[in-house]
Amino acid sequence: MIRFPHRPHVLVTAEELVAQLAFTVDDPTAPEGKRLTFGGPAGNIMEMLSTTMNFTYTYVRSPDRAWGLLQSDGTWTGMMGLITREEVEFTPAPFYLDITRSQWIDYSSFVMLGNYQILAARGRPEVDPWGFLLPLRPKVWVAVLTALLVVCAAILLLSFCLPTYMQEPRMKDTNTFNCVRVLLQEDIKRTKSRWWWERVMLGVWMLMMVVLTQSYVGNLMSLLAVRYIDQPYQRLEDVLDNSDVAIIVAPNTFIIKYIETATSGPLHELGKLVGTKRIAYNKFVELENSMETVVRAATHVIFDLDFNYVNLLPKSFSLTGRCDFYLSRSVYATTPLALVTQKNSFFLHRIDKLSYTLVESGLYDKWMKYSQPNFSMCKNPPRIITVTTILSLANFWGMFAVLGYGFTVAVMVLVLELVCGGARWGQKGQVAT
Repeated sequence: MIRFPHRPHVLVTAEELVAQLAFTVDDPTAPEGKRLTFGGPAGNIMEMLSTTMNFTYTYVRSPDRAWGLLQSDGTWTGMMGLITREEVEFTPAPFYLDITRSQWIDYSSFVMLGNYQILAARGRPEVDPWGFLLPLRPKVWVAVLTALLVVCAAILLLSFCLPTYMQEPRMKDTNTFNCVRVLLQEDIKRTKSRWWWERVMLGVWMLMMVVLTQSYVGNLMSLLAVRYIDQPYQRLEDVLDNSDVAIIVAPNTFIIKYIETATSGPLHELGKLVGTKRIAYNKFVELENSMETVVRAATHVIFDLDFNYVNLLPKSFSLTGRCDFYLSRSVYATTPLALVTQKNSFFLHRIDKLSYTLVESGLYDKWMKYSQPNFSMCKNPPRIITVTTILSLANFWGMFAVLGYGFTVAVMVLVLELVCGGARWGQKGQVAT
């Protein structure tokens, strides 16, 4: 184990994440009696390194409070600039693995995987007026109608196969239409058919319809208490298609360069919006305020690393007791994150070993998750909830619409029959005269 004998003083850098906030503590040896420090995984890593390697440290923050991007003149901004200019030794803050950065700094073993996801506001619980169609999937409706046609066709075909003197046209037609009446929950005409196979087929069909309709009725009554919560932005394309919604991203970070250089796909389309009003820039510490204002108002969504949401969502739940936000199912730019040091730094071997240990033991993941109470409450909020409330017209207007359309079509057919029938009788009367 590498351990300094004389306890040197080391300069390091870090910036705030949602799970890694900066604060000051009293320190008589520091200027003005205050010393900057960080909580969360970065603070824990620095304490472990300083204890095991026997050194003291001071945080130096970059002027732009960012991770850093490569400028046109070949210099870096943010923490990358401090490390490449050798103003600090390393950083305990996680960095995306990037081939351009690797030419200037050294990466440790990765400490976590990062994904970019969309965070948006959930809709309000709504009643689905067409919920009466949901107990049966479209394939089931098709299967039921197909079975009805098969049963009716079987009765007709088997009847036609009988000798002429044994056929009973009226009974044959009655049994065929009885199958339709059973499906529509109507009374059936009494059959006088002497053929046992017709009665067996009709009885089996009635049994099938009893099971189906009772299951349908039970599920329908349950669905009347269901409320649906809209979660419209599950993909980046969904956000891009809505020109009224702005997208919040972090400035001077890996994703900005990534979307500006992407040549295809949704990230390329997102890159086209850079410089327009649809892209808003927020630092990590500003995300909470944006989430509770513009994101809650559904005018903005956040497009950021998933581990930044680990604290945002639980904190909102702790304050309101509700899951008012959700994360998209689609993820983008999945890349390992690791700690970085100067090129050929003396600290790289020890930091690399510590990173490997933290991942294998699960400590880093635990520090990220347990930095906020209720960390798992709003990770996958349900899209469907049940309520106990009085039924209203909002629950049924879809059924009344279908009934109204049915009556309208029936009246139109009746009028058409009367008109056509009257014309036909008129023609017969003229011929007779």
